[in-house]
Amino acid sequence: MNRSTKQRQPIVSRSYENRRLKLIASEIAGRRVLDIGYARQPSPYLVGDEVVGLDLDHVDESAAPNYTERLVGDATMLAWCLGDREFDTVICGELIEHIEKPYDFLRQLRSVVAPDGTLVLSTPNPLGFPVILAEALRSDRYFYSKDHLYLFTPRWMKRMLARSGLRLKSVRSVGLWLPKGYVPWCPVWLSYIVIYVAVRSAGEG
Repeated sequence: MNRSTKQRQPIVSRSYENRRLKLIASEIAGRRVLDIGYARQPSPYLVGDEVVGLDLDHVDESAAPNYTERLVGDATMLAWCLGDREFDTVICGELIEHIEKPYDFLRQLRSVVAPDGTLVLSTPNPLGFPVILAEALRSDRYFYSKDHLYLFTPRWMKRMLARSGLRLKSVRSVGLWLPKGYVPWCPVWLSYIVIYVAVRSAGEG
């Protein structure tokens, strides 16, 4: 990785990431759990009779011992990867901002959420600190990853979920990002990472 690419990666502490993973795990409902895009950081906090990880990259059992299955596949082709399987909780952490067609992706996510199930999605917030600071300074050095195609404000994520057949239940702040740590409690609009909890709406998405 060259120096210029490295500088463009988000600077997020391990403690901030762990808080995100714990908050996501606290939203689990049911015993069948699907974690999409988990390879970068498998969550040690997930529990269930069936904890399935899906990612383009292979993950060794030693890195994700609490996952009962570790599938290799494309998250934008869920029907091909999973067939007609449904899950009580579907987790999609830090992935939708990488997807070129986010509406299509959300509709695919809906298809694998059981009728009474839950979708837990986390993604960076363009209004959060420090993204808003980088935007004000017109800086493309930090918090401007070349792998991020979009960022979504909470209002627009609510609309995207609704248009994809998902009803937003709650929105959670991970915390206020700081250069040497974070403040765990802050308004959602200031949080660098935001967690969205949604359920399937009646009818087609």
